Amino acid sequence: MLGLLAFGERSGYDLARLAEDSVAHLWTPSRSQIYKVLPRLVAAGLAQTRAIEQERRPDKALYKLTALGRRALRAWLDEVEDEPAAGRIIFPLKLFFCDFASPKTALAQLSAYRAFLTRRLDQYELLRPDAEASQRRYPYHVLRHGLARVRATLEWIDETIATLESDRVYAGRR
Repeated sequence: MLGLLAFGERSGYDLARLAEDSVAHLWTPSRSQIYKVLPRLVAAGLAQTRAIEQERRPDKALYKLTALGRRALRAWLDEVEDEPAAGRIIFPLKLFFCDFASPKTALAQLSAYRAFLTRRLDQYELLRPDAEASQRRYPYHVLRHGLARVRATLEWIDETIATLESDRVYAGRR
């Protein structure tokens, strides 16, 4: 939620639409979740709110990230997990918000994601001989799907790292 607020002051409704139009493929907060979290962020000093009076409609509240909220977002982005908790792969979500972090953060997240997927690829490869020899074909096809996805994501990570490093070199020459 802090990442969405970093894009600027918005109402709960606007935050839900922003999520739908941006990170929905990675994380989709429900409207009830958004409206539940926003007052908690305000109470914690991570966001501030201001009321907007409207004619013919109920008043609405706009939420804005505070300096403390921006620091909390940056700390969350800088935190790199080697093995995501509860199997939730959060690397792409964190990368999405890396415009609000230090330049090294994206590279650290991508490197950790690469290591995580390399371990997963090794695990899948260990399953391959038994899957190929099995009389059951569909588990083998699902394994091939997993292998293809991991390899494609590793290729994307390598391309993205190369682009970011190239951008950093170019930016350093200006």
